[in-house]
Amino acid sequence: MFKGMPKIFWLGLGLMYCWALFFMILEWTIPGFPLKSFLGIPACYIYNTFLGCYIINIFVAWGFAHWEELREAKLAGTSTE
Repeated sequence: MFKGMPKIFWLGLGLMYCWALFFMILEWTIPGFPLKSFLGIPACYIYNTFLGCYIINIFVAWGFAHWEELREAKLAGTSTE
């Protein structure tokens, strides 16, 4: 099923799951960590909402599009630069 998937797929998958696992472990081990104030708002809003839902996903989506175009151009024998 996953044979032939581009490397950016695995990179994006690993990045998103490692991000979630890292902060899940932090929340388990540091008492009160998700609700500690950072920049005046609870820290969980920053690392989950802004970074986890927007920034990482934008980077992964850009990588899917950009590196897939480069891979297709390489297979076709042309250069996009």
